[in-house]
Amino acid sequence: MSAASNDLESNLLYARNVASFKITTLPPTPIGTNQSTFCASGGSVYNPLNLDLSILPPPGFGTQEQYPVGDLTGKLQNRSRQEEHTFYIPGASSELSGTYWDVFLPLEGPYSIGHRGLSVQKFNRSQPSNITEDIWTCSFLTFYHPMRDKAPLPMTTAQILFNYPIVGRVLMRQAQDDPSEDTVILFEYLIHADGSALNNSMGHRWAIHEQPPGKDFYNWTGRCLSTGNIYNPYKVNFNEKTPEQTCTGRPGSVCRLGDLWNRLGTLKIAGSVAEAQTFSRMLFIDRNLPLSGLNNIMGKSLVIYDDFGPKARGDRLACSKIGSQFRRKAVARDWYSNGELLSVAGKLEMIQQSEYDVTGLIVELKGLSENSGYHVHMTPVESDLEFPCEDSTLYGHWNPRGVDPKQSPKPAKGSTDQYEMGDLSGKFGTLDDLYQKSSFYNDTLLPLFGYESVIGRSIVIHKKEKNLRWACSTIERGYSPSEAREIRAIASFHHPAGYAYGYIRLTQLISTDGSQSDTIIETNLQYPGKNDRNVSYNHNWQVYVNPVGVDAAVQQVTTRCVAGGYVWNPYYTQLADPLNAELYRQECGPNNPLRCYVGDISARLGPIDIGNRRQVFTDPNLPLEGAESAVGRSIVIFGANFSQDRFACANIEPDHDIVKFINIQKPPRFVVAQFLEDVRHVMGVPKWMLSIDSRKTKTLHSGACVQMIIHFKGPEAHKLEQDFSRLIGSGRLDAPSIYIPGFVNTRRKKTLSYKVCGVRDPNERNVRPGKLAESGQASRSASTIILLLSAILTSIYSIS
Repeated sequence: MSAASNDLESNLLYARNVASFKITTLPPTPIGTNQSTFCASGGSVYNPLNLDLSILPPPGFGTQEQYPVGDLTGKLQNRSRQEEHTFYIPGASSELSGTYWDVFLPLEGPYSIGHRGLSVQKFNRSQPSNITEDIWTCSFLTFYHPMRDKAPLPMTTAQILFNYPIVGRVLMRQAQDDPSEDTVILFEYLIHADGSALNNSMGHRWAIHEQPPGKDFYNWTGRCLSTGNIYNPYKVNFNEKTPEQTCTGRPGSVCRLGDLWNRLGTLKIAGSVAEAQTFSRMLFIDRNLPLSGLNNIMGKSLVIYDDFGPKARGDRLACSKIGSQFRRKAVARDWYSNGELLSVAGKLEMIQQSEYDVTGLIVELKGLSENSGYHVHMTPVESDLEFPCEDSTLYGHWNPRGVDPKQSPKPAKGSTDQYEMGDLSGKFGTLDDLYQKSSFYNDTLLPLFGYESVIGRSIVIHKKEKNLRWACSTIERGYSPSEAREIRAIASFHHPAGYAYGYIRLTQLISTDGSQSDTIIETNLQYPGKNDRNVSYNHNWQVYVNPVGVDAAVQQVTTRCVAGGYVWNPYYTQLADPLNAELYRQECGPNNPLRCYVGDISARLGPIDIGNRRQVFTDPNLPLEGAESAVGRSIVIFGANFSQDRFACANIEPDHDIVKFINIQKPPRFVVAQFLEDVRHVMGVPKWMLSIDSRKTKTLHSGACVQMIIHFKGPEAHKLEQDFSRLIGSGRLDAPSIYIPGFVNTRRKKTLSYKVCGVRDPNERNVRPGKLAESGQASRSASTIILLLSAILTSIYSIS
C-alpha cells in the first residue's frame, strides 16, 4: 500500500503515521451511519478463535497462529524477506508493501474473511508519553472474478426485511449460480419496535421455514403459523424434542437445511437503535444454504423465535419473506445541449451489486469538443428548457459528505473519498484534449443504493474554457423490460386556491419476482402565483392514509387536509405504546428507517423547502405497489420551521407519460413557450403535465410550420392527449381537461388560434381541381414530346 497521490512527500507521511492493518469482524455500515463513526461500525479485529489480545507477541516476532486471523500487521510485518519489497522508511515503519504468504487467512469456510472489513490505523501522537492508535481509513472486502480483471465476482443477494414486532434487515449473499459456495448471512440490525420492550434480548433461535408468511405475522395468537415447518428438503431424520443432539454445526453432524440456530448460533435483538450496531449486528457463514439451483431458499421465510413470550402467541416472534435484491444499474445516455450544437454521443453506465460492493463506472463518450470536467449534479434535467444544464436548474456537484473541493488533490491523484462524490473527472481524470473516451473504473464512493444514491440526478459535461456547461443527461435506471418495470407516481399541487404549487414525483423499480428498489423522490414546490418568490424552510411531510378533496384549499388550518386522516402506518409500528412521541422520535431516523411509520417521510429523509431549489431524495421504505402502496393516498405538507399545522396536500396518483408529434402552422413572431402557455391555459393543466422535448423542435416547409414532440403526463395523460387533439383540430375546448373540486375558472379561454400544418407546404400556390387536371395533362404532353425528340436524336447519332 502507498499514499493515494503516490508522490514522495505523501508516501513518507503515510509510512511515518501508519500503525497497523486489521481485518474487522464486520463490514462498515454503508447506509445511515454518521461518517465520523463509519469505520468504527466494522467492529474489532476479526478473532474467531478468541485469542487473548493482551498476551500477543510484538508484530513480526511470533508465528502466525499466535495472532488473531484479522491481525495482518502482527502476522506479516517483516515476514517476506525473500520477496522484493520497496519500503519508504525501511525497518522503521509499520507499512506493508509487496507480496506476503499467510497460512491463517481463509477465503472460504466458517472463518472466511470474505465480506468483512479492512481497517488501517494511524498513530495518535497528541500525547507523546502515551501514543495510541486511531482508525485512519477503512473499506469492504469483496471477491473478484478470477478470470476478469477488475470485475467483481457476480453474486446472488437475498434480502429479508422485518417490520413487526421487530424491525431489521438481513442480507444473504452467495456466488451467482453456484449453490455449493459459502453463503454469507449479515444481520444489519434487529430492534424491538412495537413499543413494549426496550431491553436487549438474546438467545433467539432462527430458522428457514417452508412457506412465505401470510397476514398472521402480526397475530396476537398463533403468530407466523402460515410459514409451515422448518425447511427440510432432504428429509433428514431428527429428534423433534432435541434436534440439537444431531445438529451441532460440527463436521459430521446432520441438520435440516433450515435449522440455522443449531449450526450457526442464536441471535440478539437490541432494545433501542442506540445499541443496535454493537449488540445485534452479526455475520455468519454457512456452507449449505443455496440461494440458487435445486432446493434454494428464495421465496421461503425466515422465522425468529422467542422462547419466553406469551403462550397464546406461541414461540414464533417474527417472520418475513426471503426476497431478492438485484444489482442496480444506472445510465446517462439521453444528452441535452446547453444552447450549442450537440455533438456528444455515448453513455456513462454505473453498476453496483449491493451497497457493500464497489460501483463499476463505464465511460464511453464520442464527439467531445474542447471539454474538460464531467460531474454528477444534484437534480435531473428539465427537458423543456432552452438551457437545461444551467446552475439555476441542476445546481452544483452532488456532494452529500461536504468535501471541500479546494482541499482535493489534482485530478486522478487522490483516493475517491478525497473528492466530491459527484466529481468524476477529479477521481479519474479530465477530458482534456480528448475527442472520445472509453474507460472502466471502480468507484468506492458512487452509490446506487441508499440515501446518497446518484440515481435520479444528472451528468454534466463542461467546456474547458471558463468551465462552461456544455451537455447534460439525467441518470436513469437501467433495466430490461423482461427483468423489471418502473412504477411512477405524482402528487400534483395545482389547485388554484391551494397553498403550494408544484409537484412531488416518485419512481420505483419492481422486479419480476415482486422485489422493490428504493423509491426516488423529486420535489419541486413553489408558492402559488407567477411572481411569488417567497421561500420557507423546514416543512415536515408525511403520507396520510386517505386521499383529500376540497379540504385541500380551505382557509382554516384546523380543517385543512382533514380528509387525509392520519399518518400511514401499515406495519403497526410502536403499536403497544402509540402515544409515546418521545420514544418514537428517539428510535425513528435515517439510521433506522424501518422503525418509522411508512408514511413519515420527513423522519427518514428530512424536511423540504417551498420556493427554494428542487430536491431529490432516496427512500428505502416507501412502496408504490403491492399489498401496501402509497398510491391512492395523499401527501400532507406541514407549516414552515417544523410547524405541526397542515399547510398543503395533494393525492398520490399514477404518473403516465404519453408522447405525441404535432405539426402546427407558424404564425408571425411565434414563440414555443407562448404556445405552450396558451395551450395550458385553455386546457387548464399545469406546466409539468404538458411539456415538450426542446431538442426535437424544428421548422418545416421553409419556416412555415413547426414540429414538436409533446409529453402528456400525470394521472389523466390519456385524456389530456385526446383533449389536445380536439383543441388543435377544432380550435375549441369547452371544458377544462382536469377537474378541480370546488373550483371553476371563469376567466378561462375556450378557443385557440393555432392550426394544424398538413403534409403539403402551405406556401405552395393553391390550384383548382380542374386546373390541376389540365396542368397534369399539359405536363404529360410535354414529357411525351421531350421523349420523342430524345428518341429521334438517338436514332440520328446511331446512323451517323
